[in-house]
Amino acid sequence: MTVIIRFYGILREIVNERLELHISQSEVSFADLIRIIIKDYPALSDYIVVSKGEVEVKGVTILVNGRHIMFLGGDKALIKDGDVIDMLPPLHGG
Repeated sequence: MTVIIRFYGILREIVNERLELHISQSEVSFADLIRIIIKDYPALSDYIVVSKGEVEVKGVTILVNGRHIMFLGGDKALIKDGDVIDMLPPLHGG
């Protein structure tokens, strides 16, 4: 399956690209997907951590196909072929 992950702000600076992941399974949990990403980009663990099988997000908004990950089952949400994931850090203005 192919999943597109778009990073914004400081997260984009860490990854420096849009990711297009090719995964052998037909679907994967969000927690497993985060483990795959953190393995290649360990600096992201300042913002997203997997601990004891659960994903802890530090102020990052995560959307799957435009819907917030919490409405899809959180770290147990199933990510499928063709899904587009957006990861947005906190935005501040003044």
